[in-house]
Amino acid sequence: MMTVPTFSQIEAGYEFPAVKQSYVQSAIDHYALASLDMNPVHTNEEWASRAKVFGIPETVGHGMMTMSTLASVVTRGWGVVNKEGGSIRFVDAKFTKPVKVGETVTATGTVKRKHHHGPGKNWVQIAIEAKDSTGDLIGLAEVGYNLPD
Repeated sequence: MMTVPTFSQIEAGYEFPAVKQSYVQSAIDHYALASLDMNPVHTNEEWASRAKVFGIPETVGHGMMTMSTLASVVTRGWGVVNKEGGSIRFVDAKFTKPVKVGETVTATGTVKRKHHHGPGKNWVQIAIEAKDSTGDLIGLAEVGYNLPD
């Protein structure tokens, strides 16, 4: 069962459990079907080996799949919207490196700042980063989250 802290209970520096996401071809293909993004750079291994998009001869994960991995650090812990009154306010993501097929991405997040705006309007700013198996940064995100009072 998910327990969401109240605004007064949370402090800057709170760390979310890490999220690991596998980018095997079958996961990328499932994402392609769910998102209706069948771009061959994601789904066609033969085409990708010839085209060498991003300078690599293989498929890569979708940018929005990467953003989903980043945001899931928060949503797995606190939910998109939860019964206690918490909810995602915004997600702002930046991709820094394509995620090659076969990679495992690890995403981590930390509450960076509390925004005091009064009862029912308080929220926290969460910084998230994701790295591939070599330790290279593949994406960053900032998530705003409304917390119950």
